[in-house]
Amino acid sequence: MPRKSLGAPTAPWWRPPGALDASDSDALAASFSATLRSGGSSQLRVLQAVAALVAAPSAEALAALYALTRRATTQVVTLPSHHSALCLRLLDALAERVLALAGRPAAAPDAGSRRLVELQHALDLLYLFSRGAAIGYPSHALGKALQALVAGIVSASLSGACEHEGVLKLQLLVLAEVLKANAGVRIYVKEMNKIKELYRALTILLNSTEDAELLVFSMAILARLVLSDTLGAKLFSPKNVEQAIDLVFSVLDGSWADTPSGSDRLPDLLRHTPVLQCVSVDLLCDLAERSEILAALERAPKMNAAVRSMLAQVQLNGSAQQLLVATHYLVCVLSLGHQFRKTVVQQLAAGDVLPRMLQAALHPSKLLGIAVTELLLKILSDDLRPLRALLDTAAASQQLSASVAGLIRVLNDAATAVEQSGSVDELVASEEYLLGVQAAQLLARLCEFPALRAVCVESLSLNQSASIIQLEATHVNAVDPQQLMSYQPRLSIHVVMLLSRLLAAPTLDDKNKRTLHQFLQSAEVATVLGAAFFNRQDKHLVVDTLLLFHQFLSEASNKRFLALSLAEGVVGVGHRLNEATEALQTTIATLESSVDAQQRSAEKLHAELQQAVRLQDEARAKHEQELQAAKAQAMEQLRQKDDAIAKTSEQLEAQVRELNAQCESMAQLMNKKISALQHREHLLQDTRAKRAALEDENNELKRKVQVLELRLEEVAQSHSVTAEEARIREREMQTLQEEMTALSGEYTAQREELESAREAVKSLERDVHDGAQTQENTFKELVLVSKAHKALADEKDALAKEMDAMRDELSSLESLNITIQSRLQEKKEYAEQLERKMKRLEDSTAIGQHALEDEREKRRALARDLEELRKAHRKLESDIAMAELRAAESRLELEAKDEHIRKCEDEIRGLSVEVNKHAKLQALIHQLSSGGDPASLAASAFLARDS
Repeated sequence: MPRKSLGAPTAPWWRPPGALDASDSDALAASFSATLRSGGSSQLRVLQAVAALVAAPSAEALAALYALTRRATTQVVTLPSHHSALCLRLLDALAERVLALAGRPAAAPDAGSRRLVELQHALDLLYLFSRGAAIGYPSHALGKALQALVAGIVSASLSGACEHEGVLKLQLLVLAEVLKANAGVRIYVKEMNKIKELYRALTILLNSTEDAELLVFSMAILARLVLSDTLGAKLFSPKNVEQAIDLVFSVLDGSWADTPSGSDRLPDLLRHTPVLQCVSVDLLCDLAERSEILAALERAPKMNAAVRSMLAQVQLNGSAQQLLVATHYLVCVLSLGHQFRKTVVQQLAAGDVLPRMLQAALHPSKLLGIAVTELLLKILSDDLRPLRALLDTAAASQQLSASVAGLIRVLNDAATAVEQSGSVDELVASEEYLLGVQAAQLLARLCEFPALRAVCVESLSLNQSASIIQLEATHVNAVDPQQLMSYQPRLSIHVVMLLSRLLAAPTLDDKNKRTLHQFLQSAEVATVLGAAFFNRQDKHLVVDTLLLFHQFLSEASNKRFLALSLAEGVVGVGHRLNEATEALQTTIATLESSVDAQQRSAEKLHAELQQAVRLQDEARAKHEQELQAAKAQAMEQLRQKDDAIAKTSEQLEAQVRELNAQCESMAQLMNKKISALQHREHLLQDTRAKRAALEDENNELKRKVQVLELRLEEVAQSHSVTAEEARIREREMQTLQEEMTALSGEYTAQREELESAREAVKSLERDVHDGAQTQENTFKELVLVSKAHKALADEKDALAKEMDAMRDELSSLESLNITIQSRLQEKKEYAEQLERKMKRLEDSTAIGQHALEDEREKRRALARDLEELRKAHRKLESDIAMAELRAAESRLELEAKDEHIRKCEDEIRGLSVEVNKHAKLQALIHQLSSGGDPASLAASAFLARDS
């Protein structure tokens, strides 16, 4: 849309919705159908990396997310507020990764260094995404990670077992951050078993180091845990508090002289970001919760010097880190009390501080621009009277005109982002939209000064402002009712407030003023204000909306018509929120039924588990008894076998001794027989020698016979005698051979008896060996039985551990139930307050009814008087007729009053129904929220009270 000034009368810049032509409606539809490219959206890349890490917490996913978060962006900073459920799941995934890395030993030096770097990255991301996250009571994984952090801090401080100083600092930083704004985490940490060891370890760190990071982080943890306790009164004595304040201001001005172990060993988070300064400022605010420390800070001269120094650093061309620290310090100081705000306002009057701050709001980094804008809104939010002399002048308007024009350009960029947005989620998380919301709110505050209001009238484009309101009103009407509960058209709300303040500008011509007034009465504005009226996070936004309603109604000539038009928007948004509430109630009923079913199943499983444990104990006892009986029986059998073996051994030994004796006697007999046989063999050999000699002689004789045949007859007799003697000798030799054969048979029989005796001995040895083998097998069976008994004992221990874990989970569920019951009791108290208010309204209604009855009684008395006057004064009939006419008019007025009272009663009943629905809606929303945000509770209480 073309830019248009408010100063000169031109063609109408806004038309009612019915006057839109086809080209306008097509353009409006086209602006809604345009989408952002997924590849160029840094927000989408961050969300994809977060989803990947939640789905699979691996080293690659952790490295990818770490690479995307190295540069501070609004997508990373606003992720906990815009995607709270995803952020809590991410914290659980990071906690599991920290547990896995902390409990995994390093097998090699390279693996150990990689594990250390990955652990630093995981702790870095855990700190980054825990800032601003509504954790509430920690989940199981996060609780285990907190226990691991506490154990690591205790071991590193007490025993010096710290593998890396940077890991210890990150552990302290993460623990301090999750304790900062989460009461549930503080309760969980205080209930740990090692909490006293943690206090002792932190005290040792404070007394044994000069490192500013270790000192500040340790003091922040102690301040958030024990500041209001008796231990906190001892630790944070006046002397220690004075030293802590000196440390904080020394860190802020960079004069702290510590001796770090080497900046190259620190993680990137502590080297390249002002985390130490921001945590120091938070520590200062934590200490200021005690009234005596706050009074000491109000008297401290360093506070004023630090305010001057920080205001000087809020400039466009300064360092980004210094600008971030300065804005954080000034915002925290302004929240401490009126005295500090007065000091800041006094410093603004010196020189060109405020123009420089407005220029810094236009910083190229939108994150820093948002931070500076929040600081300016904090300064301009409460009391504007001290700033009126500074801003409501012609010189100030001339000096700030360039900054106002820059803020309007930011608002135009936000309008372009609204036109090109593809979805509501992308829109509300975009940098242009967030900065545009802050710029619109700041312009609305500045327009409360007439001089700056004139500058805004000259520069603001009403066409784009109306386009923003129309588009976001269309978003409100188009989004899902469930999404409407979390979506707020904040840019349009602040633009409406800005336009309402421009109505009082004297330089605005009458035509544009009438058109602007008509636009502010349109349905789109009513829808936007209705959405603001049902805001549940920002109490100040609801207050500004109510004041704007009051302003519209006070300036309107026909208040009822304007109130009806505004009520249509409020009722429309309320109707859609009621639809979302009914859907939530249905979901809650379903969840409650499923929880009841799961609880019943858990109770059933618990009973079954107890029965199984009881049966297992009985079976184990029975098995132990059987085992003892089997053991006793086996021992008895072993004893009997040992006795039998001993007896058998004795018998066998006796038999062996007898056999040995028999063998010895047989051996002696055999030796004798062998010696006799040897003697006979000698005789046989002699006989054989003689026979050989005789044969020789016979041969010689035969030769002689052959030679001396003639002398044969002479020697025949002698030869026959000799032959007879030879036959006799041969018979003797055969007899000796037969005797020798008999002796060899007896020797063979005796040898067979000896072999049978040896075989009997061997069989006895085999029996002994088999008995030993049987005994060894029995011993092995006993060993196996003992191992089985040990395994059963281990299973019993594991079951006992599981029972302990289930008891821990049951105790956590009971604590959560107690928390829910306490919240329910608070809501019941709020309901009782509303009932008391309704009773007061009913009492006032009864008083009105009594007054009406009195009026009716007076009317009846007047009628009686009139009748008496008619009887007494017949002559004054004309006057009586006039009196009757007046009585008729009064009767009509009374009937009108009756009708008005009935309508009021109907409206009261409708409002009571709406109040009850609204209270139930708030209760359901707070019950579904993750941590019960204190700001949300305060906002809900404020809404219920004003309703």
